[in-house]
Amino acid sequence: MITDEVKNLISQAKNIYVIPAENSEEAVPCALALFYTLKHLNKNVNIVIDNFPEKLNFLVPSLDFISYPRNFVISIPASVAEVSQVYYEKSEENLKIHLTLDKGTIKKDNISFYYADAKPDLIITLGIKDFRNELENKLNQFAFLMESDILNIDNSVQYNRNFGKINLIKDSSLSEIVLSLAKSILEPTNTISTNTEQVALNNTFISKESATCLLSALIIYTDNFKNNKTNSGVLESASILMKAGADREKIIAELYKANSQTKQQELISALFAKLAEQNLEINQENILKYLEN
Repeated sequence: MITDEVKNLISQAKNIYVIPAENSEEAVPCALALFYTLKHLNKNVNIVIDNFPEKLNFLVPSLDFISYPRNFVISIPASVAEVSQVYYEKSEENLKIHLTLDKGTIKKDNISFYYADAKPDLIITLGIKDFRNELENKLNQFAFLMESDILNIDNSVQYNRNFGKINLIKDSSLSEIVLSLAKSILEPTNTISTNTEQVALNNTFISKESATCLLSALIIYTDNFKNNKTNSGVLESASILMKAGADREKIIAELYKANSQTKQQELISALFAKLAEQNLEINQENILKYLEN
């Protein structure tokens, strides 16, 4: 069950970083589902991932969804002047920034300008068991991550370190947890009107893009609904996602494309080897004869 505390944490955050476990194939499409969901709530969203799986490229957001919120920074060295107060005046024509100096003077050459990524108000992790150990390299690059609240989503009840301000840990697929979260935070009154196709589900909404990502994650989690992780909850979630517009056949074709191509190459290689063993020329006639037999 998604609590009001979880909904408030997301509601109050403006800049959100989503970090999936890179050793979990299911976590990445779930992170993309959250990306779409949070963008519909007008949040600034970044996904932090080093190696994006090639087979999931079909889920990557279009440029219409991607934005790059950045802070414009004005920097003055402390050695040049001591600034005690900053305020601004804003009009229709311009913006004036006033600095009160206690010591020193500021020249044009002392001032530098640059853009910086907005620091997150909230970090959502997916499938990560231990925040510090698994993200050690990223923490060196994004040191400010440690200053943010963390919503920890995982399905490893036994091994998760419960490092978040709020921990959503459940023995199920990550997809089911994220679907439950999306359904709880996308109330009709809070849903941003977009040209993205959406469907109503028990008085909530989920986008076609989010549904496609979550169904992809479910197919990965259950090996296309063939392994022993396939249960009634998984099938019910899959049904909801397909009603929301997720195309199961298209997803399967994309996810298993590489495997199909590999198998095809293996069959061709085996065919050529058999013909060579029989000292037969590799041509259309001999290939057809072999296939008929």
